Amino acid sequence: MRCRYCADTLRVVNEKLFSTIGEKCGGNPKGFHAAVSDGLVCVYCGNPVTCKNGKPYTKYGIACKNSPTAMHCLQ
Repeated sequence: MRCRYCADTLRVVNEKLFSTIGEKCGGNPKGFHAAVSDGLVCVYCGNPVTCKNGKPYTKYGIACKNSPTAMHCLQ
């Protein structure tokens, strides 16, 4: 998984995306990493997403702490 802003390789730690330089992304004006969409994981937290009651859902629930809309996003 890669960051769409800095193209660094990302790893998931709980509900956050980290690269070799850390949690902050120098390429994104908002300061956080966002993964390139593959349609399977949330681009903001990197966790696998399933659909429950018509809403994206991960093992951490419906809310995504890293997303500007507070919901998981696949694109």
